[in-house]
Amino acid sequence: MLRQIWTLMLAFLVVLAVPNAGNTTFNGHVSIVNSVAFSSNGNLALSGSWDWTMRLWDLSTHKPIRKFKDHTLSVNDAVFSPDSKMVLSASADATLKLWKISDGKPFRTFKGHTGMVTAAAFAPNGKFILSGSTDKSLILWDLKSGAIIRRLLGHRGPVLAAVISSDGSSAISSSYDGTLRRWNLNSGQTETIFEGHRFSVNGVALSKNGEIMVSGSVDETVRIWDVATGRILKTLYGHEGFVASVAITPDGKRALSAGRDRIVRLWEVTSGKLLHSMEGHEKAVWSVAFSPDGKTALSGGGDEVLRLWDLSSGLEISK
Repeated sequence: MLRQIWTLMLAFLVVLAVPNAGNTTFNGHVSIVNSVAFSSNGNLALSGSWDWTMRLWDLSTHKPIRKFKDHTLSVNDAVFSPDSKMVLSASADATLKLWKISDGKPFRTFKGHTGMVTAAAFAPNGKFILSGSTDKSLILWDLKSGAIIRRLLGHRGPVLAAVISSDGSSAISSSYDGTLRRWNLNSGQTETIFEGHRFSVNGVALSKNGEIMVSGSVDETVRIWDVATGRILKTLYGHEGFVASVAITPDGKRALSAGRDRIVRLWEVTSGKLLHSMEGHEKAVWSVAFSPDGKTALSGGGDEVLRLWDLSSGLEISK
């Protein structure tokens, strides 16, 4: 799938995509929306796109508040700082950028990767960040100085997603090599290798207590893992095509998944029961996220828009 992504990226560099006139919600991006996130208070949304920009949205109106533009290639990941006063972007131009929400301007650029930066995450204390790249490495950075603290090496393929545990002591990454790895951030060493997926693992999410992990893969499955033992607890079937993104509620009770089949699925983690199949995107869904209270979800897709979902009903929330 990574080869397909690179091919699409190169095509995008030649011809800028035309906005989809049929979109009725969260309009603004002019190419694939491949990253979405909620602010800590649940009032704002952040999106990253292949159009080289991030956008900040008011969730009550579905209108853009600010556009962040400074990268020279696609924005592959976009995340809020823990206090939601800053945002971090990871780009195919091999850099990360830190921005203030107040003025929309970048004030720090992180350089160190030799390939596209595919993943970004803030530590809960806001003092350091983690990035993953197609150069097969992860880098732990000091947020204030921009200095590299350490490199995490071990994956045999591009790193596609990464999350930091709620206590900031460990991280989990997923890779094109078909595995996930749990890292000790103090030593930089791999603690656990999670094997079970047959192909590239595109997405990973971790419960707040660090006990349950969810992953999504090109093998069309979603897997639920026991982090302590590395054991697969459940394998969830239903997607037709690759799974691009997954998310989990803080309490670890429900999970989201989405991908090529354009459907956002809500699952009960313990039983593996499918709770809702949410349809509305016209093309593949590249990113999903839960609101802080777990009552709503965001999705971003190849149709160039974000969609907001009511998880009690499984219906899209209109303006």
